[in-house]
Amino acid sequence: MSKGVFTMDKENLNIGDIVTGKVNEDLESAFTGTVEKVYENSALVTITDFDAVDKANVSELNNKIVVNLKQLKAAKTK
Repeated sequence: MSKGVFTMDKENLNIGDIVTGKVNEDLESAFTGTVEKVYENSALVTITDFDAVDKANVSELNNKIVVNLKQLKAAKTK
């Protein structure tokens, strides 16, 4: 995988990883979360940080969302 590609591979994604993602169908802005489960082409993520505009949607989703691996990237750690 080249350095310019940010999407996650199943092999490089582990439970507990911190990721960022964008899911246009459910949330208006990008979010940060923790990987809870890894599936074949997606992951269950607990949303930990999000834009205030998405507060109602995140609440409706019970702070969890299934995201295609192509829509995730590793979060930058501080």
